[in-house]
Amino acid sequence: MKKITFIITLLLLSSNGFGQEEKSLGEKKGVKITYQLLLQEEQKKKDKYILIVNSNNENNSDLYYEVPLVKNNNGELSLPFTPEEQGFTKIRVRNSTGLFGDGKSIIGEQTKLITTNNSILFKIKKGSVLTQETTFKVKKGVKPLVTNSFKKTLKELKDFDLKISPEMLNGDFISSCQEIKVNILFQNSAEKGDYLIQTTNGKQFIWTRKNNTTFIRENSSDFTIIFNKSNNTFNYSTSDGITCVWSKK
Repeated sequence: MKKITFIITLLLLSSNGFGQEEKSLGEKKGVKITYQLLLQEEQKKKDKYILIVNSNNENNSDLYYEVPLVKNNNGELSLPFTPEEQGFTKIRVRNSTGLFGDGKSIIGEQTKLITTNNSILFKIKKGSVLTQETTFKVKKGVKPLVTNSFKKTLKELKDFDLKISPEMLNGDFISSCQEIKVNILFQNSAEKGDYLIQTTNGKQFIWTRKNNTTFIRENSSDFTIIFNKSNNTFNYSTSDGITCVWSKK
């Protein structure tokens, strides 16, 4: 009797282990999508499953994708309402008997970065695993048909044309000229518009915005700083030919 009980227990464990086998759903730009299926309940006409989907960024760098902002009733830009539009990949159970056949999406981490075409960036951190879990039903005895499709283009941050934000401009910088420390603080006022306050060795200088990337020192057009979005540096120059690079610490 003990032997029979042991065999039955072993079979159940083997079956359960097989049910939790992780299977691949695809890969894009080093981001792998896998899933596990667990049979939760056998009903009279249907079988109920638990679906666990994992997204694993195996790259050595973060990846990003953009979600276009939409205008609300007040004419303001906001994120699309449905999670599907915010996700980068969509998982479906094609033969589900319920609404899950329409799919579920995995969503990255929302950032404050906005592109020049009014899209907000979502981040998939390097080495991160994002998980989505849900339940669904299929007809009794039918094997679930799980599929995945990538809905967004995954890219590195440098590949996007970003709007310059205060977060990008603010901070401590080191000048390539004598390694002088420079602190930059973004400000805005009705009188000056957008401007920067530079603090160096206890002295402050005001830089007024000329265009999206260029600032001119207040009361002296001989001094210019240009922000480089690709590497978060300022190029400092004077009318007599002096140039320095301010690199963010």
